[in-house]
Amino acid sequence: MTRKQLPSNVVACLADRSNKGLKPIGAHAIATRVGEKRPTVNRYLAKLVSQGWILREGAGPATTYRISA
Repeated sequence: MTRKQLPSNVVACLADRSNKGLKPIGAHAIATRVGEKRPTVNRYLAKLVSQGWILREGAGPATTYRISA
């Protein structure tokens, strides 16, 4: 996977979870699923949140992410 694919892979991961009716997940779980380091995933998560693709819920270690409706 290239870094160019990372945003679409993150969105696809969250969309898949949403379609299955699963709860939102944190950055560590997302990083594990997409096969990238967490600091890199965190940067892309922040961009995706600011662009409105995904929603951030909670704060600190309890922060989770889900696909926006």
